[in-house]
Amino acid sequence: MDSYKPFILFGITAIICGLILFKGRELKRYKTLYEKELQNVEAYRANNAGLQDYVRQYQMTMDDIRASKDSVDRKLAEVVDELKIKDKKIEYLQYQTKTIYKTDTIQVQDTIIADNVSLDTIIGDKWYNVKLRLKYPSTVVVSPTFKSEQYVVINTKKEYNKTPSKIFFIRWFQKKHTVVEVNVKERSPYIINKESKFIKIVK
Repeated sequence: MDSYKPFILFGITAIICGLILFKGRELKRYKTLYEKELQNVEAYRANNAGLQDYVRQYQMTMDDIRASKDSVDRKLAEVVDELKIKDKKIEYLQYQTKTIYKTDTIQVQDTIIADNVSLDTIIGDKWYNVKLRLKYPSTVVVSPTFKSEQYVVINTKKEYNKTPSKIFFIRWFQKKHTVVEVNVKERSPYIINKESKFIKIVK
């Protein structure tokens, strides 16, 4: 029996080490989940505080986004589906809404509006409207508003280093490299994306 003691001790030691390793990994996983949820709570707080120039980044998986009941998360998932990008290729999602508003008042010396005329109206649609006021004797007030709704989807994709061969089995052996693709979708029909530049800082 004594001859088996070293093997028994070795087995017990191996089991204990295995349990410590397993618990260590489990603890690390829970710590990561805790930090992720803490980051999301801080992001929600910043969002609900209505701070315009201060934003915290959320940390979510694509499964989290697809299961979310939040309207913005659902819109982001719809855009990913529109672009036909696989969830595992998604690196970053961004949603932004902006409202552009300006009021101009025109006053002339001559009377251009009859004293019995009073106009205060709004014309436009979901993305654009203009408030127009005419005031006797010579005041015209124009207040246009534009709404922007922009989605940014950043994903990775594989591209061939050289022109891909027309023969399918040769393409199996051609080398590829990973590129980062940035898709910007603007929902407003009145806003045209003229120029965008995204830079990844390499350290």
